[in-house]
Amino acid sequence: MVIKPGLFLKELILFIPTFLIGAIIAYRYAPLVEQSSIAPQFSFDGLGLFLVFFAVLILLMKRFRQVNVFAFRFFLLLIIFSGSQIIFGSFVDFPWDVLLAISLVAIFIMARNVFVHDVSIMFGIAGIASILGITISPNMGIALLVILSFYDILAVYWTKHMVQMARGMVESGAILGFVIPFEMGDFFYHKPEAGQKFGEKFMILGSGDIGLPLVFVSSVAATSISRAIIVAVFVVAGLFLTHLIFVNQKERKPMAALPPIATMTIIGYLISLI
Repeated sequence: MVIKPGLFLKELILFIPTFLIGAIIAYRYAPLVEQSSIAPQFSFDGLGLFLVFFAVLILLMKRFRQVNVFAFRFFLLLIIFSGSQIIFGSFVDFPWDVLLAISLVAIFIMARNVFVHDVSIMFGIAGIASILGITISPNMGIALLVILSFYDILAVYWTKHMVQMARGMVESGAILGFVIPFEMGDFFYHKPEAGQKFGEKFMILGSGDIGLPLVFVSSVAATSISRAIIVAVFVVAGLFLTHLIFVNQKERKPMAALPPIATMTIIGYLISLI
């Protein structure tokens, strides 16, 4: 069995800070949700609405391929701005939170290297996932992880439209996920050039593979930091399992990373309840 500790370390360098930031922000915002009398609970209606919206979004992106470049770039900038504004807003008041978020977006646009891209994605995903997490119950989080894991398998190995979407993101330069270099020095690689070397010098860890487990961890963190830490440890174990599957492929191909991460996440939550 092949293990590449150097590559896994780079995954952890991006993964762990994202989860720490998300859990802290969820814990800070959770009292506001309680004060507003919005009690997170499982809802089949809410779950159904989310899945319908998700399906419509996928269909539109497949149908209108000519606008994909603009859509990918706009959506990426929106995520970075929204997520970072949520994070900054938990520490500073308006308008400083907005100005800091705009500054991060500007840096992202101007400094086109892998490191800036990954830090910006970290802020975007951590902020949005933390807020989503405290508005749902852990039970609903489990349902989302299970359903979207099956979807990930179908989309990567059967319909393969997730692979096509990933290629579209790379071609548009709007990669919604972490760009992980095989060599530490390549964090400062020019991003457009990095886009031509995926599979050779870089790999992508999609936003869903990061954000969905973080939504669940944030949901748990809203009520118990100790349980959230246990779940986060198992998320990292799931990431390691994904790493093993990826590096031990006989032929390097795209893979569904969410199922092993989601499986370990749910196991971790069940153990935290004991």
